[in-house]
Amino acid sequence: MISLNYQGKSYQCRDGESVLEAFLRQGVKLPFSCRAGVCHVCLQRATASEVPKDAQKGLKDDLVAKNYFLPCICKPTQDLSFSPPQEEDLFFTALVAEKTVLASDIVQLKLEPSLNLDYLPGQFINLRRADGVVRSYSLASVPAEDYFLELHVKRMKNGDISHWLCDELEPGEEIEIQGPNGDCYYHTDDPQQNILLVATGTGLAPLLGIARMALSAGHCGQIHLYHGSSMREGIYLLDELSVLARQHQNFHYTPCVSREGSGGACVTGRAEDVAFSRHHALAGWRIHLAGNPDMVEHASKLASDAGVRAEDIFADPFVLKELRAESRPADSAAKVFPPDPEMWAGLKEGELMNAILTDFYTRVFDDPVLSPYFIGVTKQRLIEKVYSFMRQIFTGEKMYFGDRPRNTHHWMVISDEIFDHRERLMEECMRRHGLADHLMARWQAIEEAFRGDIVKSQPVGRIVDGVEQPFVDGFGHEILEVGTLCDSCGRVIEVGEEVSYHLRLGHVYCHDCRKG
Repeated sequence: MISLNYQGKSYQCRDGESVLEAFLRQGVKLPFSCRAGVCHVCLQRATASEVPKDAQKGLKDDLVAKNYFLPCICKPTQDLSFSPPQEEDLFFTALVAEKTVLASDIVQLKLEPSLNLDYLPGQFINLRRADGVVRSYSLASVPAEDYFLELHVKRMKNGDISHWLCDELEPGEEIEIQGPNGDCYYHTDDPQQNILLVATGTGLAPLLGIARMALSAGHCGQIHLYHGSSMREGIYLLDELSVLARQHQNFHYTPCVSREGSGGACVTGRAEDVAFSRHHALAGWRIHLAGNPDMVEHASKLASDAGVRAEDIFADPFVLKELRAESRPADSAAKVFPPDPEMWAGLKEGELMNAILTDFYTRVFDDPVLSPYFIGVTKQRLIEKVYSFMRQIFTGEKMYFGDRPRNTHHWMVISDEIFDHRERLMEECMRRHGLADHLMARWQAIEEAFRGDIVKSQPVGRIVDGVEQPFVDGFGHEILEVGTLCDSCGRVIEVGEEVSYHLRLGHVYCHDCRKG
């Protein structure tokens, strides 16, 4: 095994294991967030060793020269000694110049950095609180037009940092920042290329920056921005974006509301569904996605089906659902599999895999043993999620932005017998569609590797930012301050009505339905 020397102690790293995975397995804490080499929160500095060049991907030249690397993507080939980063190399201060409420749970921060920040709209910066907690936020500003750095912050239900930024941080105070990072920005190489931007929530921030940068640069292609929210109050900057659309003939803005009557300028429906229903043939387009992870994952699949090349689909994982991939417990059987070109070719580049999954989940939804686990889940949505997850494993492309199997199944009590039953059903579907035996065995080996994450005798809590959360189930009760729809009967629930809501699923039930 390879030795990792860190702060006077030595740890072991297995073959094919990243430095971060090795430390998590041995109970050693390192700061981390995305686990994908995107956010740079886990940055460390090698002190007496060379690091693989791949582990420095995306770092600025000055950090590379100082031997910095990213433990989350560093798979060392020799013993490695390293230490925490030097403060002066990473973070510097910024003054909070302005703070504006954009919606009931969204504020706009404008920051004046103490050092010149060379960034591109759509990239993100890291903010650090005095206690060392770090979070990433996208930039909505444009360097050539804006003096301040502009961020949009949504107050999250359990978001310690977002509550601090929204409710406590005041203009005139200083905050530490680091960056910029990320490759989800406007590219100037093809000003004729059409661009589709789809956002939910504060995912609007980076896409607003991209749209403004493109227009400022004289982009000639069509730019379509779809911004979605479940409720009308989540559509912010509507007037400003409408004005921008009137000022530029090639910029088109469509606000979308999915859970209540749209009215006015808003279209009824989910942003990605509206966007891809209006744009069918997208070969040659560039797609930028930001916001809710389910939307990004679904939209990525829709874009691929519409002919968009994988390299033209941009979405930084950290943007998604506080998109910080969970760490896995030390005894997890989950493995990282290298891309398998032969498997992907055998699956006809996804065509056969889609047919197998469609057949499989059609049978699952009719199966008395398995169907109870999927109440409230649409079959098509489930097929798309599993397709994206498996495609990412087989191709290595970043296609899946949802939870890993442990978190997805955290509440499900599943025995080895039920897992085996599921695997037999999958094998039947693979054989029925003619998948070669040796490829079928490789697919089954991947699913078997996740058995330890799925099989359990009692529910477990989700893992968020490396910490297992308490498991919650059952129902709570609340008086509505904003109208909504009942997730059971679909009727409108007015402001002031008492509802029941499922603590785990978030489903809302009206007075009549909550009795059941």
